[in-house]
Amino acid sequence: MITNDLINRICNAHGGIERWQMVESIQMQLDIFGPILLTRFKSPWLANITANIFTDKPYVSLHNFPEEGQTGIFDGFNVYIYNAQDKIYCERNYSNNDELKNKARLHWDHLDLIYFLGYALWNYSCSPFIFQDKGFECHQGDDFLQADGSVLSTLNVRYPRHIPTHCKQQIFYFDQKGLLKRQDYTADIISPLANGSHICDDHKTVGGLVFPTHRSVFPRLWNGKPLTAIKVMDGRFKNILINWRQPASA
Repeated sequence: MITNDLINRICNAHGGIERWQMVESIQMQLDIFGPILLTRFKSPWLANITANIFTDKPYVSLHNFPEEGQTGIFDGFNVYIYNAQDKIYCERNYSNNDELKNKARLHWDHLDLIYFLGYALWNYSCSPFIFQDKGFECHQGDDFLQADGSVLSTLNVRYPRHIPTHCKQQIFYFDQKGLLKRQDYTADIISPLANGSHICDDHKTVGGLVFPTHRSVFPRLWNGKPLTAIKVMDGRFKNILINWRQPASA
């Protein structure tokens, strides 16, 4: 199977590119827990976050976040926080990602956290459809045999420079139905050693589009296998709502 065939198959499995192009934004609530958050943030819990993820470009709004009455905005490499009077009271540009990685402080501030959550949520919500966008370089890898005997198709994806993401080169794993089951990457923003395997399950269909609503992250060992005995982050996505550009067909 050639790469284009695989991309078409996985997009169709997640609802199809035509339906995806009818989406203006995706609203959801999420709960995140992870010991790794303690290495950069004051708490391992981030609960009941309401996010609106727009599909045209990397743009995410986080409501009543980081504090009640505030709105955190991720707009590509720019991050803003609006106060209750709808005025920007702090902002930062993250074009130089190396500067963030090398910051000489133990914990992130609110702007750092919004940048991390923003680009992660946008990528998670918009994959695999964005792989057809200009600038993405994709090629199919070898099939991956799981311990239970099932086979996953692999897609190697290189991201363009204008897309904020964990790292520029990532590997995605899809089951024989075409559903996303795993994603391998290095979370450069945390550490060049933060090699993770991101396991996706509990897929749900909303408005004809399919989303994994449970995501778990495990350390990835030198041999490429996830260390499933240690879960460094766990995310639950709920109350997903699609905002359509126009009414979607059934």
